Amino acid sequence: MAVNISASVGKNGLNKSADVLKIQQALNKIPPAKGGPDPKLKEDGWIGPKTIGAITKFQSANPGLVPDGRIDVQGKTLARLNELLAGQPNPQPAGPNFTDKNLYTGNGPSPNDIKQDAFGDCYFVATLSALAQEKPSVIKDAIYYHATSTQFRVRLYDLKGVCKYIWVTQEELQDNVNRQGGSYVDNTLQYERVWPAVIETAYAKMFDSDPKNGLGEGYAKIANGGWPSDAMIAITGSAGEKVQYKYYLPLGMPGSVALLGAKISTALSQRKGVTLWSVPEKDSRTLMEKLANLPIPQDGLVDNHVYTVVSITQLGLDWRVTVRNPWGTNMGVGEGMDTASATMTISLQSLVVTGGLEAFQVSN
Repeated sequence: MAVNISASVGKNGLNKSADVLKIQQALNKIPPAKGGPDPKLKEDGWIGPKTIGAITKFQSANPGLVPDGRIDVQGKTLARLNELLAGQPNPQPAGPNFTDKNLYTGNGPSPNDIKQDAFGDCYFVATLSALAQEKPSVIKDAIYYHATSTQFRVRLYDLKGVCKYIWVTQEELQDNVNRQGGSYVDNTLQYERVWPAVIETAYAKMFDSDPKNGLGEGYAKIANGGWPSDAMIAITGSAGEKVQYKYYLPLGMPGSVALLGAKISTALSQRKGVTLWSVPEKDSRTLMEKLANLPIPQDGLVDNHVYTVVSITQLGLDWRVTVRNPWGTNMGVGEGMDTASATMTISLQSLVVTGGLEAFQVSN
């Protein structure tokens, strides 16, 4: 739309407030390369050195105009300004950062999309990762995007298994990123693989008594640790099964470990999501080892942490368990076996002997 003014604007002009505002707005739409102001003018309707300077800059950048710092009603400067504006597309509102187009890379969620940062909700994000690996349809079916409102509706379940549909806004999702939640968006600032942020935000909102005041209360409740069974209920509606090591006298320790590994192997073969809950190792040292002040044997896992079980492979009576740390790395564990990789493989028998295994949580 053409800019029309009722009187001259600029140096020695009449400078009516409404006219000055129109010129400020018009100049701000001109790219700096074509004489537009940089930085942009304050659009306040008041004439001053900055606005006059912007007019002069525009005139100097466009051949045939006299750089006198003034725009007249029928002058060449206003005509040139309107000529350039006619070639400028109408400004479009910025699109939403989070949509159904950037939920995933590829066809669906991946366990490697999880990157736990500031929150102590490993129990929740490791469970998301396990289900993304074995039951990706559970993740995909839980999320619905409403394009008109740019909000997501997430299906979760409360601790009693009652289904809840929770709407999350763009602002709430950005708040999750700013708080350094469980998605890679916090680290890359690229809006891709956003599904962990969507579900984690909804999970926090489910525990917040007044979301209108922000989700600080909800994040405080989920970010200080929890039980793997609670996370499994929240995402699937069922806690599934807690599988622990049990010693059988006829089998001995090796045979009992072999049986435990077989159960987990069967669960994975049935495409069930599995997490592993680690705890501090027990003092299994002999008297001589204690007298020699040898350290307590460690398993290499973060204590009181929940991992995604990626795979399990039999090796004689033992099993090799490959787990993924939701941190996205295994650095900083402090047990002498750090690795930059998010995954590591450990002996199930070692986990039992050291006492570092609390339990596996297996989805239905």
